[in-house]
Amino acid sequence: MLQFFSSFDPFGMFGAITIVMLLVPVVIFVIIVIIVLKVFSGASSAVSTFVTSMPSFADARDVSTQSSQSDIRTVRLPSKCPSCGADLSPEGIDWVGPLEARCSYCGATVHAKLERL
Repeated sequence: MLQFFSSFDPFGMFGAITIVMLLVPVVIFVIIVIIVLKVFSGASSAVSTFVTSMPSFADARDVSTQSSQSDIRTVRLPSKCPSCGADLSPEGIDWVGPLEARCSYCGATVHAKLERL
């Protein structure tokens, strides 16, 4: 009987199995968390926008130094306010500068981009 206990090593085979059984779920959990973070970070970076007409007081030649007479340009605004997340629509835009609009909900300045068609 004493010989059985002297050859029994709790950190041998059974210890290795225990370590593997504890380590595998942790590794799987970390992989799942990394995948979820990658998916959600990619989704939040895509900002939807809409195209609208340029305000009457803004001239494309004043805003862009590389414009020519034959270029057709348009203004693109985000569809949501970057400050408060309120929806912006082409009908309710309050232009405060050549490429700046004001959010009708929070009053933040929303920057537009001038794009060539």
